[in-house]
Amino acid sequence: MKSIADISTTAGLLGLGRIAQTLTPSGRQRLGAFLGRRLMGLSAKRRNITLANITRALPTYSAAKHAEIMRGSYENLGIVLSELLATPALTRTDLTSRVKIPGFDVVLNRHRAGKPTIFLSAHYGNWEYLAQTAGILLNAPVTIVVHPQSNAAADRFLNAYRTRFGNVVVPMGEAARPLVRALSSGGVVAFLVDQHGQVDKDPWIDFFGRSTPTYEAPAALALKYNAPIFYAFAERMADGTYNAPIHELPMHDLENTKDGIIELTKRHVRILEEAILKRPELWSWQHRRWRS
Repeated sequence: MKSIADISTTAGLLGLGRIAQTLTPSGRQRLGAFLGRRLMGLSAKRRNITLANITRALPTYSAAKHAEIMRGSYENLGIVLSELLATPALTRTDLTSRVKIPGFDVVLNRHRAGKPTIFLSAHYGNWEYLAQTAGILLNAPVTIVVHPQSNAAADRFLNAYRTRFGNVVVPMGEAARPLVRALSSGGVVAFLVDQHGQVDKDPWIDFFGRSTPTYEAPAALALKYNAPIFYAFAERMADGTYNAPIHELPMHDLENTKDGIIELTKRHVRILEEAILKRPELWSWQHRRWRS
């Protein structure tokens, strides 16, 4: 049974979407930044978690810098939401003109040759636009693993936006078979690798100096199916467009063993740290990444 809160939230998102769809790209980003600042004021608990995460991960930064990063992180969340809600008004050309993925040809060529590929990113910049643009450039579905939202109605229409240009989304708890099918047929699968893993199953990896469970699935699948990992982060540029150079994560020296999986997981965590340090305000510090 739908709760009143879920109904209100869904209606509010749809209403915001109707507004976002009428705006210019820069207008959507201004709306999103405003929404982000409002979100920051709504929950003191979440705001405290965010600031604590930033402070512990970046202890050498000043208190003023911590506050600046927190504000920027909330604004980025709002911008991502505003831009995602505008999806029904977008064309393929709209996205490919606003999101550049230098180096994507290597993934495209692998797909044309029927070779599997794993694509990694994080809740950084506009990860939603990055996934949509990758599918458009590939001209084939990218199978994306997602965490289902507790609000089922909102989850359905947001996933409809995510799949508007052909991508496929699979819930994390039901992802194993779709991922195996996609890789076995030479497809591309995508993960956001900055989420809290399973305490009793996944390896504990240092992330900004604190050990935390980190999903092993990307590394395990890469080594099992000989599917190279490529990573990209959609950095917002001064003109509001996104640049996400794609790079391969070295794994040729690793074997399909537990040690190999752990080492490959460590490597992509280090890459994520480097991206966050470059533009910390573009990462979603609101996640309870270190909750265990």
